[in-house]
Amino acid sequence: MLALPFVGVFQKVYFDLVYNPLYDATTARLSRYKTLQQKCLQALDLEEARRLLCVGLGTGNELVAALRAAAQVRASGIDLSPSALASSRRKLRLAGRTADLQIMDASAIRHPDGSFDRVLCVHVLDFVDNPNRVVQEIVRVLAPGGRFVVTFPSRREGTGLGFSLARDEVRTALRSGRHPVSVVADLLRKLVMGFVYVPLLARSGHRIFSAPQVRALFEKLPVRALAMEEERAYQDFIVKGEKT
Repeated sequence: MLALPFVGVFQKVYFDLVYNPLYDATTARLSRYKTLQQKCLQALDLEEARRLLCVGLGTGNELVAALRAAAQVRASGIDLSPSALASSRRKLRLAGRTADLQIMDASAIRHPDGSFDRVLCVHVLDFVDNPNRVVQEIVRVLAPGGRFVVTFPSRREGTGLGFSLARDEVRTALRSGRHPVSVVADLLRKLVMGFVYVPLLARSGHRIFSAPQVRALFEKLPVRALAMEEERAYQDFIVKGEKT
């Protein structure tokens, strides 16, 4: 993740040594997370894509999924966490894919104007100091006609989000035919590991966005076909559009 508003040293230690190493064993295994990921990739329309940038790629799940769906894409990814980039590189090797990964701030992307025809940014905007600047950078590095997909938190994180995700996880698992005892045991394991997110819930400056606030971020930018969908269980807006 990028440019967190809480204390820098704690931020780096937490994300490099705790959050990123455990992310794939917790959040990334949730059925609702996978649903959100699929919706974002579908909205990008990768079949005709040539160059993709993942902003705040984290441990690389979206990047690898995108390259599996569209092998012709030349991909790049940026993040401020060395451990996130290391995880992404491991996943790319296992998937037999390659990408240009760099330590970089989302508010100052070191790529020329119009470098990409697709930009994806998932679960980053609630962590950055200046969301306006990040959105401007995403649009700047897009070529005319290029598409972007960005998620924004639509509600405040807390027990409500946890209960919503847990309920959805149980329902999905039971519908798949899994034994209820196995479902409960797996849920308890995830809940215990979920304590890794307590520092995120306790941090100051956590942002949420209303639909009008999201639209305001894009209203003065060269963007068309702006559309927004709320993933209510995950409490995120999925926002897509094109650069004019």
